[in-house]
Amino acid sequence: MRVLITRPAREAKSLAATLAAEGHSAIVSPLLEIQFADGPAISLGGFQAVLATSANGIHALTRRTAERGKPVFAVGPETAAAATAQGFRSIKQADGDANTLALAVQQWIAAKRGPLLYAAGRDRTGQLETALSNLGFTIHTEVLYAAHALSLNAHAIAALGSGEVDAVMLFSTRSARLFVEQLALHQVQHASGAAAALCISPAVAAVFKPEQFAAIHVAASPNRDSMLALLRELSCARAQD
Repeated sequence: MRVLITRPAREAKSLAATLAAEGHSAIVSPLLEIQFADGPAISLGGFQAVLATSANGIHALTRRTAERGKPVFAVGPETAAAATAQGFRSIKQADGDANTLALAVQQWIAAKRGPLLYAAGRDRTGQLETALSNLGFTIHTEVLYAAHALSLNAHAIAALGSGEVDAVMLFSTRSARLFVEQLALHQVQHASGAAAALCISPAVAAVFKPEQFAAIHVAASPNRDSMLALLRELSCARAQD
């Protein structure tokens, strides 16, 4: 299958390699570019744990601190894997979204033991901070990166325009909205109807109108592994047709 990947460059490269190993052809056109924020060194000493809702939060944080002794509470397996790769030793992951993570944190630690450091991006919903604050936790949010919008590249536009894309993988509501804008801008809305949308969550799927794709599928869990499982199911179903 020919699969359009819209993730930022670091994640897109890894995902494209995985797809190639499974026999798929990846078209990589990031719709977001991650820019890490420079600034003074960050001390983790006053916090009982680090919160991370993306691998980018981990990568951004480790540019600003050499400390690795604090527990990391990650939203899911991809973020947890990034923390492991960066040398953190105590890692828990909620295998869900921001609200799932908040509820898990409540089970893992007590609010009275001290504040939490959230390694955050600029463009976020605020769900995690709100949910944990409502549970009695004190959150210190460090905005460590920003995701800047990009346009679809010429390769992706040509593939969409000719109906050669079998599936589009969409990992965030923001990238989904940008994708819709790009379809209109490049006047390829009609061609996208031949492809299936693989969405990491119901919120992502809700961005689209049914007629914009041949089918819209939602991953069983909001993580990379579930997205890959969704692609395998689609591939098997098409092979049987």
